[in-house]
Amino acid sequence: MINIFVVILLIFIPLTIEDTVLDRYDYDAYGTRIASNDYFVVLAQNDLNRYSVIMTPFGAEYSCNYGYNYIDDFVMNVAVGRHQNSTQMSFVYLRTNSSTGANQILGLFTFPQIDNTNDSAGQCDKRLSNDQGEYDVKVWNNTLSEMSTLQMDLNGKYAYGFLSNGIFIFDIENKYVQDITWEEILPSIYFEPHALDISETNDGVQIALVVGYYQSDINKVLPILYLVQLNPPLNMIVITNYTFSTQNIQFIRANFAFTYQFNYVMSISIHDSTQQVLIGIPQASTAYLFSFNSTDLILIKTFNQPARSTSWIDNDGTQAALLLANVPTLPWAQSQVRLIDTTSGTVISAFPNNQQTFDQWTDTLPIFIRLATTHDNELMVQATDGTVLLISSADAGYFLRSHDIYSQSYIPEVCPLGTYKSIFGPTPCIVCPANTKSNSNGLLPTIQCLPCLNDSFCPLGSVNDVNISSITSLSQAYAYLSSSSSTSFDDILIENIFSMQTTPIRCVLISPFFWSLITLSISFIIIIIMAGFYYSPGKKKHFQRLEYIFRQTDLIGNGELWFGGLVSFAVMVLIIFSFWFGSVFLKLYPAETSDDAYFACDSSLRNAQFSSGLQLLTTIKSDDEQPIFDMLDSQNFTLEINFVQTGFTCNDVFAQTNFGSYAVSFSLTNCILQPDNATLTVSISMPYHLMNIQLNLTGQSYIGGVYICLMGDNSTSNDSLNTVQQLKFCQLFSTDNQTISQNTEISFILTKTINITDPLDYNSASVYSGIWIPTSTYALLSDFLAYNQQGDYIRYLGTQHTLTIIFSETQFYVVNEQQPIVRRNEMIFHGVLFTTTILGLFALGFLVLKLTLITALKWIINRIIQRPPCCRKKIIEEPTENQTIL
Repeated sequence: MINIFVVILLIFIPLTIEDTVLDRYDYDAYGTRIASNDYFVVLAQNDLNRYSVIMTPFGAEYSCNYGYNYIDDFVMNVAVGRHQNSTQMSFVYLRTNSSTGANQILGLFTFPQIDNTNDSAGQCDKRLSNDQGEYDVKVWNNTLSEMSTLQMDLNGKYAYGFLSNGIFIFDIENKYVQDITWEEILPSIYFEPHALDISETNDGVQIALVVGYYQSDINKVLPILYLVQLNPPLNMIVITNYTFSTQNIQFIRANFAFTYQFNYVMSISIHDSTQQVLIGIPQASTAYLFSFNSTDLILIKTFNQPARSTSWIDNDGTQAALLLANVPTLPWAQSQVRLIDTTSGTVISAFPNNQQTFDQWTDTLPIFIRLATTHDNELMVQATDGTVLLISSADAGYFLRSHDIYSQSYIPEVCPLGTYKSIFGPTPCIVCPANTKSNSNGLLPTIQCLPCLNDSFCPLGSVNDVNISSITSLSQAYAYLSSSSSTSFDDILIENIFSMQTTPIRCVLISPFFWSLITLSISFIIIIIMAGFYYSPGKKKHFQRLEYIFRQTDLIGNGELWFGGLVSFAVMVLIIFSFWFGSVFLKLYPAETSDDAYFACDSSLRNAQFSSGLQLLTTIKSDDEQPIFDMLDSQNFTLEINFVQTGFTCNDVFAQTNFGSYAVSFSLTNCILQPDNATLTVSISMPYHLMNIQLNLTGQSYIGGVYICLMGDNSTSNDSLNTVQQLKFCQLFSTDNQTISQNTEISFILTKTINITDPLDYNSASVYSGIWIPTSTYALLSDFLAYNQQGDYIRYLGTQHTLTIIFSETQFYVVNEQQPIVRRNEMIFHGVLFTTTILGLFALGFLVLKLTLITALKWIINRIIQRPPCCRKKIIEEPTENQTIL
């Protein structure tokens, strides 16, 4: 069965090569055309018919271009030893003829280096001597391999090739090539190599790790990793293997796995000192981390990343780069490079990002295909057109833009405001933790963030101290006043006349009942004095005069009882207070302009009752009501947006309003950076109320919170009956310990509130006042859910923050009506009514007193006090006028 498959495959492969081998602009098919070590990078540029060598630290002055010997040469692979020394200026190549593809040629290319004592990096020499340049070592006159891999050992002594149709060992020093067939090392297995790397174990054994696809049955191929012991210059032995089997790769077709397909390219990268290896299999959407020794492969961890190329970027074997060709990073590239922590599996950062950008060199966004590393673990990224970007490392407190390998390096830039960087490396600056701030104004590098003050608003990515009191929320949506428990003037009058609270002392002193008791107490004293006059023979005349006076002041018994005149003084206190209370109570209207009720124990007492309700906006308005609605609709709004804890400037802000699918830009009324250097204030005069405003802020900065204020001036109609109140609404929008989302939408719903104040006089007009009451609604204000799920690195992929503010109006309005509890004529009537009631009550009391108490006293005199019968008879038969003292 395997032999049948091989025949079919051999028929298919030449057709595929015939169709694609002439594409000299393809930098990905059939092999790897970039190789690097600590001293130089070599590129095979088939579209330009040349090798390009760039020495470290890179740039045009460190590059040399060496043309191919023949115009039809097509280089499939180049390779260098990772640990080659500074004198080994050479690389190996595997090429073919682009016209026929009928042979494969292995060779060694040597180039000269200029001895530059002033430049430790050295430079290559563009001039080649006779013994330099291409040196072809082996020619295979057979069909071109559909898949080929080429790699040198660490020290550049041997080169190894694993091709579709065979294996070879190239002894570089002796210019000797040893061919090995697949049957010799993998009998009865059809295997197509996709990626190769060479290393050496801790016990000195040279090994090769080869990953590719093998035919498991007629309908199924699977990825497999082989550990091969190398015994140069003659042979090699397969030690062990690991077969990858996941749900994603159970049914890969052989014609895709055994021919070049962009999405089926694999990668392998060995970390020599830690004996770890990363395998990237895009079809499995997974990268695999193994450890190895001279006898075994051990799977350590898997990463859910569809990496088509992998590379190590540190000396400790804890950080690596994964290239995801089909994951776009807009607006820069159609691909993405992720730096991961291999210990935890988290993504540290991604390239490109809003700090590590690069200049676009074509009209279409580039697609990345290959990773490589050079000195100081600097990462290189190759695009489909052969362009190589260098992701340079930057010192703590700085970041570097990426550039083409032929270009000069950019000057390091200090971390953006609100961010810091504490280590040297190829990563961007990250936001300051919550409750800390960046320690400079953007001119000095921020290596560590500083603690904020206790009274500061200090979320993630803070720039400076911003006092929390300066961004407190303001709202005019106060609860409308509610009527007291009693809205009857009679109840209020009686409660305030006859109540006498003991605390506070003020309530006692202003209580009319208290002063009535004082008056009664004085009357009682007078009665005692008059009793003394009565029983004193010389004072009888005084008693009679006082008796006459008090009979005249008796309002209760109509002069029948002289001591009723004394009690009438207490009644007069109550009556006078009732009229005085009514007159001052009348002035406690309207509630919002009246003073405190100093004459009552409850100083909040008002001559007002309140009611609230909702009305539909579509309700027909009366002629008196319509003006206030028109004035509210014509009130001018000013929208003030304060971006708090941000590094954005006025040059970064662009405003627009959206009409369906159309966007119309408009200018800002004002834009200033506040003295704290952390708050950007933008003002907009709104042409109409119901609109949406979109603010786009472009740059590397972040926003800790948005403090939005909506303001409108007050206005009054000519007749002063209609007043639109000043609008002053402010609200802070933020999420604890987070930055504002890159796309934030906040909706404000406006509600008209109409306050109607009825007049004290029925002949006067009602007074109307109106105000807009905004309420805000919003979804999530931060992207913390995305950060928690995907990783914090996506925070640094955005270049724009968009804030959309939408205004709408409710379909109803609020009506608050204020009416007086009592008007002037009503107050007079209730005062008279109270007077007659009090007099009637006291008259009734005196009648009861006369019928009960006086009768009882007479009985006591007649029955209990013992007197001679003659005296009792005389008293009964001849009552005198003086008996009325009882």
